[in-house]
Amino acid sequence: MATKTQNRSGTERPENTSDSNVESAVEGTFPASDPVSHTAAQGSRAVPPAAMLHEQGSKPAPCDDGVTLSLRFPDSETAKLALEAAVREGPIDRRSATIDLDDDRVTMRLEVPRADRERMHGLLQKHGGMEA
Repeated sequence: MATKTQNRSGTERPENTSDSNVESAVEGTFPASDPVSHTAAQGSRAVPPAAMLHEQGSKPAPCDDGVTLSLRFPDSETAKLALEAAVREGPIDRRSATIDLDDDRVTMRLEVPRADRERMHGLLQKHGGMEA
């Protein structure tokens, strides 16, 4: 852990901690480039979450050869888990999917490139999707 530098009155001044002490505290950690911060003054070196988020209601740029997959799921939880799998394994942009709840039907519509259609269709079927 990084050592803290004290001022003359004996109070700790974490913002004065040398870079070499901060760097030695994170060696061997994962991810080394984004250590957990233990002080409010120094903060971690991570990108602020707001910088990684898309604007509310924004959509990804449509692809030139995109097709829409439409699959039915037994319940909303299964649809959400299938979407998470598509985001992880696809990878696809989460904003390219919609999950609609209609009475007893849960339908996911997903925009994918034509080349990935069969692979993504199989992935969603593996996670509980059925033909709509």
